[in-house]
Amino acid sequence: MNPFSIYHLCPEGFPRFQQQLTDVIIKTTTPDMIFLLGAMLHRKRSESIFNESAPYSQQLSDCTLLILLPNLANKELHEWQDKIENHCGAILPVTTLVLATPTFVEWLQACLPFALSVWRHAPVLYDTGHICREDIPELKAPISNKDAIKQWEDGLSKAREFLAGAELYRVRKQHKMAAFMLHQSAEQALRALLKAGTGYHANTHSIDRLLRYSSLVAHQLPEIFPRQTEQDKRLFNLLQKAYIDTRYKEDYKITDEELLTLTGKVRCVHELLSDARNCFKNAPLQSELQNTSQ
Repeated sequence: MNPFSIYHLCPEGFPRFQQQLTDVIIKTTTPDMIFLLGAMLHRKRSESIFNESAPYSQQLSDCTLLILLPNLANKELHEWQDKIENHCGAILPVTTLVLATPTFVEWLQACLPFALSVWRHAPVLYDTGHICREDIPELKAPISNKDAIKQWEDGLSKAREFLAGAELYRVRKQHKMAAFMLHQSAEQALRALLKAGTGYHANTHSIDRLLRYSSLVAHQLPEIFPRQTEQDKRLFNLLQKAYIDTRYKEDYKITDEELLTLTGKVRCVHELLSDARNCFKNAPLQSELQNTSQ
């Protein structure tokens, strides 16, 4: 196992949160395994005219988990994800990817790169031992993504076309349609980042969830869509709700200025995707991994 550097930078924090999160998840469902896919470390330092030598402090601020369930009990993946995240929120903000254990084992046995990368590199926070390690192939070859460039090209092309459509509708004063197109542009760009960078396909229209998942690949994303002020939150909610509310709710309102601001943010996502092309030449995962979170 060769986890990311934050895992080593915060050796005290992970064990403490690991036990607390595991206890909550076990009370919420019956996981077979829990993997740590990523985390964010918050650093701060306070100084004053009386004390200029205060040391830096750091703490774990959120994490992303892959949770394997023996069965989904007739629930959709997004229902499990939302439920687990809500229960864990009192301890630490958590983003979850939920899979049925048989699906994950099938991916491992087929040597699909997403599952292999998780199996090789992700720290295990909880393990019932239900997955027989003898059934998992031991491969030493590098994990590559031969489809990454095509995924990148297709995603960027679609994202740009939707952005052009958004601008056309904005000029025509059809603000609802412009917002819908902006949502689709952001969705396509984020999906391309996620697919080409991790191989995980989240079948969701939630910009919030796609941002959190794609942050595993592009750490800059939370800075593009901050949600610190009420204005920040309103802008993000306008984009988040645009997929449904622009078509089915009469009270959805967005101004020309808000459209322009969101357009700038979506362009920033496009720039991240565009700059990532060379990274995807040797991306670790591939697109065959389909999921259906909402």
